[in-house]
Amino acid sequence: MGLTMGHPPDGGTKSTALSMLDYMHAPTVAFYYLGALAFGASILQKSSPLTFKRRRISVSFMSIIILSYFAQLLYYLNRTLADDDFSAPQHTVIHALGSLLVWVPLTFSLLKSKAVLWHPYFGSFAVEFLFETTLCILGGVSLSTNDRFGNIPLSLSSLRAIISLGLVIDGFLIFRRNRDEKHTDEEGQSLLGKPVNGSAITPNGDTGYGAINQEPDEDSDSDSDDRDKEIKEQQRKRLEEQGGWLGYLKGFAVFLPYLWPKDDWRIMTCLAVRALYVIQGRFLNVLTPRQIGIITDKLTSGSGVMPWKDIAIWTFYSWFGSSSGFGMADDWASILVQNYSYKRITDLAFNHVMNLSMDFHVNKDSGEVIKSVDQAESLNGLIELVLFDVCPIIIDLFVAIWYVTHLFDAYMAFIVLTLGITYVSSGVSLTKWSQAKRRVFVEKARDENKTVYESVSNWQTVSYFNRNLFERDRYKDAVQTKITAEYGYRFRAWTGYAIQGLLIILGFAGACTLAISQIVSGKKPVGNLVTLMMYWEHMMSPLYTMAWSYRHIASTLIDAERLLQLLNTKPSVADADHPQDLAINSCKVEFKDVEFAYDKQKPILKGVSFIAEPGKTIAFVGETGGGKSTMLKLLFRFYDVTGGSIMIDGQDLRSVTLSSLRETIGVVPQAPTLFNQSILENVRYARLDATQEDVEKACKAAAVHDKIMSFADGYKSKVGERGVKLSGGELQRVAIARVLLKNPKIVMLDEATSSVDLSTEAQIQEAFSRLSSGRTTFVVAHRLSTIVEADTILVVDHGEIIERGTHAELLAQGGKYSELWAKQIFGGSKAASKAGSKANSTHGDTNDKTPNLLIDITPPEDETTDSAKTTSRSDEDGAGASAERRKP
Repeated sequence: MGLTMGHPPDGGTKSTALSMLDYMHAPTVAFYYLGALAFGASILQKSSPLTFKRRRISVSFMSIIILSYFAQLLYYLNRTLADDDFSAPQHTVIHALGSLLVWVPLTFSLLKSKAVLWHPYFGSFAVEFLFETTLCILGGVSLSTNDRFGNIPLSLSSLRAIISLGLVIDGFLIFRRNRDEKHTDEEGQSLLGKPVNGSAITPNGDTGYGAINQEPDEDSDSDSDDRDKEIKEQQRKRLEEQGGWLGYLKGFAVFLPYLWPKDDWRIMTCLAVRALYVIQGRFLNVLTPRQIGIITDKLTSGSGVMPWKDIAIWTFYSWFGSSSGFGMADDWASILVQNYSYKRITDLAFNHVMNLSMDFHVNKDSGEVIKSVDQAESLNGLIELVLFDVCPIIIDLFVAIWYVTHLFDAYMAFIVLTLGITYVSSGVSLTKWSQAKRRVFVEKARDENKTVYESVSNWQTVSYFNRNLFERDRYKDAVQTKITAEYGYRFRAWTGYAIQGLLIILGFAGACTLAISQIVSGKKPVGNLVTLMMYWEHMMSPLYTMAWSYRHIASTLIDAERLLQLLNTKPSVADADHPQDLAINSCKVEFKDVEFAYDKQKPILKGVSFIAEPGKTIAFVGETGGGKSTMLKLLFRFYDVTGGSIMIDGQDLRSVTLSSLRETIGVVPQAPTLFNQSILENVRYARLDATQEDVEKACKAAAVHDKIMSFADGYKSKVGERGVKLSGGELQRVAIARVLLKNPKIVMLDEATSSVDLSTEAQIQEAFSRLSSGRTTFVVAHRLSTIVEADTILVVDHGEIIERGTHAELLAQGGKYSELWAKQIFGGSKAASKAGSKANSTHGDTNDKTPNLLIDITPPEDETTDSAKTTSRSDEDGAGASAERRKP
């Protein structure tokens, strides 16, 4: 007579309770541990160092528990082989197998961790104690006196109850000790300032927060650069500030209005279609292979009847879930939702960037800004991944375990669960193993690209020194080094794929063996085996995606963090709460005690005051860094004054809208840039509704029309990136034409003739006369001869106006302006030469018999920003000017 662990043959309430507890025991411990770990990570509970001496008692107790489960399985195996009448109860075997599946990883985790979040372990010990104590009591009450060996499982259960109590006591002592040490540490050290890429363990053993891994990211993509490290550091700091992942993720709620189309019924309908597709997919994943099993059972029944109805149902299931059925509707709904979200989020990012102030654009790497805007799509992809990939995967795993249990028994579910855990854990370990080689491979691939770029971009230098063979050998070495590194990486990667593939095959073989054994014994029909084989791919697909889902989500969060940091950047210059449009009457401009500093430690302007009467021309002259161009930037509101005020017709610039102010002002910068479009489109950019006739009229006034018409495509000629196809003089005159077309009330000329020859300058000066007529004009002068007709000349030195007056008045004063004039026109006296020696030594044109005093237009921090461009433009214009001089 078959006996089962001493339970009464007729079962009863106690036996049912034992069975339920056996099935629930291992999952409860696992879910508690994972839940506590996730909760600790979400609120950033601190991990604490735990020496081997401290943890060895817990590890020893856990090892005894593992051995007791092995002993119980050996007992069942030995008794089954020795006694034909004995059948090991399924729930007790599953209890032992499941517990091993939980406690072996827990033990290795505690053994390997340098620092431990102790709450999950302590709680798991308590759960183990409660379950084993309850099982021991119920098992003792239900013990059959007819089974002389029934006390063996009960003894092992009692041993586990005692050992788990020891774990609880030891865990409580460790918990108290950690809490006392944490209190001491918090009084003596800061929690911030941990290195991003250094070891997570500080000298006193602090290891950071919860599950936030602060060690070097072995799984991180080696494509990340220093900027990615900076974003990760910002991400870590924000995690600490927000108190965990829950608060951190709430920060992304700012994107929800742009990702969730609550006011667009069409997109909401598309989301409903997607949700329905996900739901029907969960059903069809089960129903389709099950229908094949039904067909198989009918074919093997020997009835001789063709199962047309079942074949038709299977055909419908297969079509409905395919890309030719409901799948097509899901594809369309998916692309519509993605494009909607992409359009809104990229528009948000682009508009925000374009509305940020000049201080942001000067200090921020433009490539990083563009990358932030581009990666707005990644945030959209994150929503898609979580809602329509990760969530269905989790559902599929639970459905798979339930369904295979329904098809066969709990042993089949155990095989599937064991395979899943083994596959995912091995995937993580193997990825870490291959990642080191991948870093080397990516680094060598970069070196190869760098070698090609350097050789090609320096082709002239290579040719000058006849080093073609040297560069070829250098490139061949780089290619060979990359290939060698790739072999090392591919070996490890493919080895990992092979191991994971082997696990899938062994799991499938084990599942099929169990299924066949039950079919042979007559317990299950053949159709169940066919269903299992058809359903296997649906069960494995979640495992294939889970390995990369975590990495992909982590990478996407970095992109989203970059975008969030960008959107959290506020413009330093913005409209007031209730701004008014600038009302222009006469264009009188007044600076009242204006003070300004880019850096609080280095003031640029100090109490600058002057009045520009309507229609008058004000010229600024002085040495580099004096603050001349800064005044124009303040007038344009690239920056706001730090003291005093700037008024236009009695209206403070800070009280009017930026749009109305900038629509009123026209600027010709020293180094203008153009879009890589036609000349017509570039000039028309100043007034989008202008006709070609208007554009040509402006170009004629700027003395550039004839030059444009000499080009093969005339006004349709492309100017190249930033206008590189035009000489400096041509570029400058196109910029002037653009301002002429805009027809502003106020004009600012910022060293607008600094890079043109004298002949072109005369033409530009004539254009300036037309441009300045009837307009309030501000000029930063390079050549003093160009501003002799100015109504007022202001001499700026170290942020102060030291002289003011007309050209004649300033010459008569014999001051700083007189020195500058003498230096440029006559070569200057010894005093003048000494005064200008520094400028000449740095900027002097040794080929010009009349030396020039070059005046930088940028603030001190930006003095070098455009130097390369100016030099390049000057060289380019020199060639263009020479060509123009050769014209008849």
